[in-house]
Amino acid sequence: MKSLFRRAASAAAPAPMPMLSFQGKRPKHFTVDTSAAERNVELEAFMRARRLVVLSSERDGGGEAVAADLRAYIREIEVVAGPRFEAAVRRVEPSSSQLEFVWQDAVAGGRHRWTTAAEGCQCHTSLETERAMALVALSAELARGAAAEDRRGVDGIRRACAALCDAAGALREAAAGRAPGVSPTHLTALEGLMLAQALECYFELAVAGGRPPALCSMVARQVSLDYGQVGAALESPELRQHADHRSWAAHAEAKAAYFAAEACLRAARARRAAGDVGVAIARLRQALASLKGLRPLKKAAAPVQDAAKWLNREVEAELAGAEQDNCRIYCMASPAVGTLAELQQQLVRPTPLENILQQGTHGGGGGAPAAGG
Repeated sequence: MKSLFRRAASAAAPAPMPMLSFQGKRPKHFTVDTSAAERNVELEAFMRARRLVVLSSERDGGGEAVAADLRAYIREIEVVAGPRFEAAVRRVEPSSSQLEFVWQDAVAGGRHRWTTAAEGCQCHTSLETERAMALVALSAELARGAAAEDRRGVDGIRRACAALCDAAGALREAAAGRAPGVSPTHLTALEGLMLAQALECYFELAVAGGRPPALCSMVARQVSLDYGQVGAALESPELRQHADHRSWAAHAEAKAAYFAAEACLRAARARRAAGDVGVAIARLRQALASLKGLRPLKKAAAPVQDAAKWLNREVEAELAGAEQDNCRIYCMASPAVGTLAELQQQLVRPTPLENILQQGTHGGGGGAPAAGG
């Protein structure tokens, strides 16, 4: 039985909440003469690919160009990896046989600000380590690209979602290697953040596509759980020491609270449309508790706080309408919030590496939702 009373018109939704990206790394030129290695038939393509990555990383506004060059470089690493690389390096002149790779850390404050401190540079001679470093750099570029997307339209949401899934896949691969200055724990936490943000995009697609409230509730519930796990991981002593992560735990916990309330609101709308107003009222009260009972919302960035205030008004208006319906028509008992069942969940996946390295992967996105998601 549908409500006989109209729901008050919703206020215009605020702009999409911001996505987090992380400071990356860029490769530096070799410090010794590598001309012999560049002339070696087995190393030529590899050396050329690395030189292109170095040059594109030095240019302002690299973005997609840097990501494309990093993909090409990682493909070349895959080609020469193993005994073939070691044998080829041994055959070049002694002055260039070391091939010491150097990467430089970004510092907080901007895409093109790079540390000059010695501890901000990592040097190594391992191709496995070089692959891991390139994957970390690629994931940072992808995350920045996703954060810069205009998600007010469906196409922008899809591109951001695909880029975030790709970033998660690159981080998962990097965690299996040895990237100096980045621990597996750090990479795993960043992967979780990328997937939580990708699922947030999935939720935005579901809402934009007019999907049923029950489906939107499932997705929002999983977004909340994922952000909750990310917030807990970022509170670990190891990760709290990173300057650019200090506000991230509050951001993740605030989004966990926000999407817990979204899940309850969407579930309430589904129950109210089915005539189960008692449960709808309980879900709406649960949504208000999620928004008002957590301090991280007060520490979050202004766009997140604005979104939370808008959602709070939506829930209050929905609750007023549901209670009016119940008083005049249904006269149903509303269960206690603590007796409500857990809401269902839905997942997105990190993109497999082979898909990340393919040009044009953002058209379909290995872990991104399909068109109309």
